[in-house]
Amino acid sequence: MSRSNPVQPIAPFSRAATIIIIVLALLIGGGGGYAIGRSSGKLESQAVASVNGAAITKAQLYDRMVTDYGPSSLDQLITEKLLDLELKKAGGTVTDADITAKITQLKNKVGGDDKLNQVLQANGMTMDNLKDNVRFQLKVEKILGKDVKTDDATLQTYFQDHTNDFDKRQFHARHILVATEAEAKAIKAQLDKGADFATLAKAKSTDDTNKAQGGDLGTFGHGQMDPAFEAATFALKPNEISQPVETQYGWHIIQLLSVTGQAPTFEASKAEVKEAVISDGVSAQYQTWMQALQATAKITNTLTGK
Repeated sequence: MSRSNPVQPIAPFSRAATIIIIVLALLIGGGGGYAIGRSSGKLESQAVASVNGAAITKAQLYDRMVTDYGPSSLDQLITEKLLDLELKKAGGTVTDADITAKITQLKNKVGGDDKLNQVLQANGMTMDNLKDNVRFQLKVEKILGKDVKTDDATLQTYFQDHTNDFDKRQFHARHILVATEAEAKAIKAQLDKGADFATLAKAKSTDDTNKAQGGDLGTFGHGQMDPAFEAATFALKPNEISQPVETQYGWHIIQLLSVTGQAPTFEASKAEVKEAVISDGVSAQYQTWMQALQATAKITNTLTGK
């Protein structure tokens, strides 16, 4: 079963940018004033690696990193500098506590530390990358968020349209996966006559990741499973078994074992709904706003000669 990624930052900080910043920090910190246009003989000769005794110098590394990643990384840094200047102008700040609180919300949304780490790994990100994303997002929200409508009518409409986004229930289910509808119907008939679900899963299921456990999928929430599978599972009562359900993986027979948590209500979710409305509203404004900001700013870029 495929699980999707719920973490969607406004403007991801690229891994390439992270790499070039680290390298530039190394060069500037250890190179005695090494600047674009290299004039320091010290850096020309300092080795960062060697191959059969032949040195690869810091200067060579710098040139390669600037060529491969420099323009996009510098663009990112320029964007961040513009953002910081606008945030200062607006009198706003983003603290470490703000970032920690936001990451805690993300952990709660996806089901804890382990599941957040799984999401990060699946997307080639680290916790530091996530913190960079969150910091950027919070800065933009501090500036543009004040213009987003958050009256009760707006929030209620948003909640009605995105109820599943605020559903923190965890569903524990198991399934039997087969290739055809006919096979699924035959298995459902056996279950209706009292056959043991786990025994049939071990014998019949084609999902090798969990058949040995009787088809047990563990717990999951909204947005983590195939939509058709998810809809069928969430419509069941505990211990109820579904009719055959088709997904991209084949045909499933699903049994819901248990549910923890309560269905979402507007009042209980109101603060989170407000944050989501602001986040979506800011995302809608961001590109146009940043383009206008860049058009009016005095920017000198020595890599591009502009």
